[in-house]
Amino acid sequence: MAFKLRNKSTLFGYDEQTSTFDTPVFEKKLGENIMAEANRDGTIFINKGLSPEQKEEAVEHEKVHLNQMQQNRLNYTDNEVIWKRDTKSPMKVYKRHQLQEGAAELEWENEAYKA
Repeated sequence: MAFKLRNKSTLFGYDEQTSTFDTPVFEKKLGENIMAEANRDGTIFINKGLSPEQKEEAVEHEKVHLNQMQQNRLNYTDNEVIWKRDTKSPMKVYKRHQLQEGAAELEWENEAYKA
């Protein structure tokens, strides 16, 4: 009886093209107009169906957000985004339902788009 071994990316569900050892990237169906999401656990979700170029661009953008979170400058909850521009600035809390998430004029997004 023969069987076929699956590769690790298929078995564990990560995107082989964009994942690194310290930042696994998983493809999943995300909401409308959402290309990717950075998660506090160090993972990134990318929307299924993106081209290889879109995947690379989205992952690079989300890695900036991962760095912001590691520096305790950015945090997300279900209802809020908490942002601190630098160590000398006050922390700001934004209601998520009032934001156009991903908009370049948001400080944390502006930083990611520049990188």
